[in-house]
Amino acid sequence: MTISRHNCRLIAVVALCSVMAFALPRAGHSAELSALPDAQAFVLDLPDLDGQSRSLDEFAGRVVLVNFWASWCTPCVREMPSIMRLGQSFSDRPFTVIGVNVAESERRAAAAAQRMDLDFAVWLDRDGDAFAALGGYVLPTTYVIDAAGKARYAVKGPLEWDGPEVIDAIERLLRETPGPTLAGE
Repeated sequence: MTISRHNCRLIAVVALCSVMAFALPRAGHSAELSALPDAQAFVLDLPDLDGQSRSLDEFAGRVVLVNFWASWCTPCVREMPSIMRLGQSFSDRPFTVIGVNVAESERRAAAAAQRMDLDFAVWLDRDGDAFAALGGYVLPTTYVIDAAGKARYAVKGPLEWDGPEVIDAIERLLRETPGPTLAGE
């Protein structure tokens, strides 16, 4: 039996994420919010838990946090409450959180989302291709996308998302977000 290139890549991602899931929490490690010096357009088109095709284009004009996670990833699960608190703190602003479950079945992703009582949309990267195409190699991996659809920050690993550094970065991006215009302007 031969293993396809895709399956080898997926096995490697799962193996690395498993190591990170056990090593990082014990070491007390928290990742850092890293500014991306060369903001690139961030394209993501995936189904949601209801099977509907979704696209980041739907969120033009909003700052979007895109978190790649899996139910078996301990650091992913541990950072979810802080992601929800961040989303709630910006609930009256043009800010959206999207969780992208990586390489798990719809049933498993939905059960995990319900168990964690996630209050944001969950999309499915069933085979991990979108994660791999973005250079993902560790879970959780999170991107903060500006209102123009460009990735401005990335985090490889877990983070307390409602900390002052993150709040300040989101605030800066929101200040760059154009406000509504009146017709005829």
